[in-house]
Amino acid sequence: MQKIVYLIMLNCALVQAQTLNHYFGNIHAHTSYSDGNKDSVASGMTTPLQGFNYAKQSTQIDFYGISEHNHYSAGMPSPIYYQKGLADANAATVDGQFVAMYGMEWGVISSGGHMLVYGFDSLCGWDFGNQEIQVPEADYAKLFQTINRKSGSFAYLAHPQSSDYSNLFTQTLNTTANQAVVGLAIRSGPAFSTNANYSNPTTSTYLSRYNDALKRGYHVGPGIDHDTHNSVFGRQSAGRLVLMAPILNRFELYNAFRQRRFYASDDWNTEVNFNIDNLPMGSTIIQAGNPNLNATINDPDGESTSSIVVYSGVAGSGNAPTVLTTVNNSNTLNYTPASTSNLNYYYYLYITQADGDKIWTAPIWYTRNDNAVVQIPTADFDNTMTVCSNNPIVFNDNSTNNPSAWWWTANGAYPANSSLQNPTFNFPNPGTYQITLVASNQVGNHTITKNITVQPSPDIAIQSLDSICKGISTTLIATGANNYIWNNNVNTANNTVSPQVNTVYTVTGFQNTCYDTAQFTVHVYQALTTPIITYLFDTLFSNYSSGNQWFYYYSAIAGAIDNQYLPTQTGIYQVQVCDSDGCKSEFSLPNSVNFGMAQNDLALTNAYKIYPNPSKGIIHITSETFHCNVNMEVRNVSGYLVHKQFIPSTTFDKPISIDLTHLSRGVYLVKFQSESYVYESKFQLN
Repeated sequence: MQKIVYLIMLNCALVQAQTLNHYFGNIHAHTSYSDGNKDSVASGMTTPLQGFNYAKQSTQIDFYGISEHNHYSAGMPSPIYYQKGLADANAATVDGQFVAMYGMEWGVISSGGHMLVYGFDSLCGWDFGNQEIQVPEADYAKLFQTINRKSGSFAYLAHPQSSDYSNLFTQTLNTTANQAVVGLAIRSGPAFSTNANYSNPTTSTYLSRYNDALKRGYHVGPGIDHDTHNSVFGRQSAGRLVLMAPILNRFELYNAFRQRRFYASDDWNTEVNFNIDNLPMGSTIIQAGNPNLNATINDPDGESTSSIVVYSGVAGSGNAPTVLTTVNNSNTLNYTPASTSNLNYYYYLYITQADGDKIWTAPIWYTRNDNAVVQIPTADFDNTMTVCSNNPIVFNDNSTNNPSAWWWTANGAYPANSSLQNPTFNFPNPGTYQITLVASNQVGNHTITKNITVQPSPDIAIQSLDSICKGISTTLIATGANNYIWNNNVNTANNTVSPQVNTVYTVTGFQNTCYDTAQFTVHVYQALTTPIITYLFDTLFSNYSSGNQWFYYYSAIAGAIDNQYLPTQTGIYQVQVCDSDGCKSEFSLPNSVNFGMAQNDLALTNAYKIYPNPSKGIIHITSETFHCNVNMEVRNVSGYLVHKQFIPSTTFDKPISIDLTHLSRGVYLVKFQSESYVYESKFQLN
């Protein structure tokens, strides 16, 4: 019979080129950004950052996930808070020491169950319109599709019930869901525990849901959830979800979830290694012969293992798994079960420690195909693309002979290593660097090293005033590149803007094939309200206590900066106010001051009559008291002269008409001045 080389279907961890470590944590908790921190009055904690920092100090916590409810009725105020949580996770993460994860608990219990969703930079939901990724309530099919379109994201089933997720456990395999869902809680809670000394373990179990999922053909692993709603992050229980990854950073932990390399443990530091022919839990294998199952259990506290039970079933058969064998009082397992060709088996371990703690592993899926031959891979990757400093770049694996695992070493990059097939690296500095790829499968590995040249990206900077008053313009000046494009669609280096509110401007600068971005925030201070002048006795008063500048016919009066001013001559006075940010008000309405014969002298009170007031343009003037030559001036409220006319005294024997139809609508000041007096009044044109 002709031999064929068969693909090991899902990515598995690298065996000979690097080692998988065990990282302990929890991915189900809440803060006040949804319905958590219920004890915030006593704890003083409300934010994800506070929760992460608390968890970071908890015993045996290498990673911690906060998964806020995704909708308003469960406490999520808006997608802005989801963005704040993502920022808090980044701030709390220290690669190699602690990884903070921020995600969402999607769905409502009454409409079909909750899922934890990680790997999204936007909230998925139905409450907040265009501010989030729209996924209708209880539309699990749409959610699975959305997750599968987002590289690196995944779903995990929280406290699953038999009819949840549109009857996922009772129907035939949904391949879209199988791609999106990586696991489920085998234990959960106690959700509202206030215990902070690790002594309140949950007794719940969702083992039957785990077995239901496996018998339908789902590739899922088991986890232990705390579902924390009080400020005891990582401390209510010693139970942990344990991830197996080569290094501790978010990229590798998310990849471990996607590869189903995790298990559920009541004990907070027990290390379980379960493999078939050197491929770890979570692997999918197709090869010749019967599988060789191996396991080692190591508890650093010295606790012994009472039993190791091997469960097995056929994926998609609809039949629950059964016990294959049990090993008592041993920390190791070596077992080779018989297998029938072309049946898709799965195997997982149920471990009991001497103190009663339980551990469940993710399965290994195994199909026997005696025609399959696995060859050592030949490593290769593409190094011909343009690489720019400070720009993320994806390296594409071109290895042959079906590798099942990859280990990249990228000197000078972040991250420096990756086990992803097609990783993303970022090189901060230009230069020539060596990139090494080790491609492996269960029979061996091959290594290749290539050089890549990192070109310098432009160093973009923006110069401008960072604070302006409302209504004022400022010019943003970008430097460091040859070509530019701003987020307001301006494509020149200089960008003149007049924002009405605080605004962030982003520019991307291009130099050859490389680019860089920069941001600049223009803060806008609101203009002051127009001041009001009060004239009492012989003094003008401003309603502002400080920042005043007095004007006489629009000319600033030197030193007149108090909130009151004593006029020294007849004329029009105004005041303008400036605050500490340099923002100025409009000029106040003009206030006229008259000396010799004051405007409010009793004798002048009814000296002239102007009617009609308001007028449509023609006004009439009479005077029963004064019959002398008069110069008439009309000014607008800004103090500008708009009409001037000489009126002989003889005309006051009867009303005179003045044509002001050439003036626009508004309020005007009219002044009558003779050799002995000044009289001023206001009228309005409609």
